[in-house]
Amino acid sequence: MKRKMIFIAVAAIVMAACGGNKIQGDEAQVDPVMLDTLTKVEVPKEKVVIAPKKKNLWNKEAVDAQIRACFAEVNKMSDGVIDIEKLDEMFCSKDFLELKSMLEKKISKGEVMFEGDEGYHWLANIGTPVAVDSVKTELLTTDQARAEVWLKDGQDNHGYLEIALYLEDGAWKIHNWIDTEIYPFGALFNWMQNVYDGNTEDEEMEE
Repeated sequence: MKRKMIFIAVAAIVMAACGGNKIQGDEAQVDPVMLDTLTKVEVPKEKVVIAPKKKNLWNKEAVDAQIRACFAEVNKMSDGVIDIEKLDEMFCSKDFLELKSMLEKKISKGEVMFEGDEGYHWLANIGTPVAVDSVKTELLTTDQARAEVWLKDGQDNHGYLEIALYLEDGAWKIHNWIDTEIYPFGALFNWMQNVYDGNTEDEEMEE
């Protein structure tokens, strides 16, 4: 009995020594509980941001959709009275709007006379609501197009517009209305440019 108690005491001392000494020689002993905890720690993964894919607008469908959006906006205007200024601001090119602004300043100073086309470039002298019957588009360059647009109103009156468009800031914008029978110098933008420059003779001018 005495020998058994001595053996138990020695065993307890050896176990205490093994548990208390964390370093034996030059090697570090890792607490298995701590090791288990470390292996369960989740390291946050770096968030990968994927840039949105740019929509390809250089196609006839995109031009067609923009033209139909223009006339959908026309139809939102009540009593058949269209807001030419609003439509121009929403759907015209930067060059068109800049020329229009400069021309209006000269008109206000009495330096030139120009009454414009009184909204013909939006409705071709037909009424509202207006429907787009069809669009025929020609892609000219990576940022320019030309479209022929056939329109129809509620009284079955038909209209026709030929327009030049620029691709600007992720949208097709109308730059010019072309009609050699209606506009001096063959197109609205050309007419405005000539009036601004003080030209009075109806001569052909490049767009």
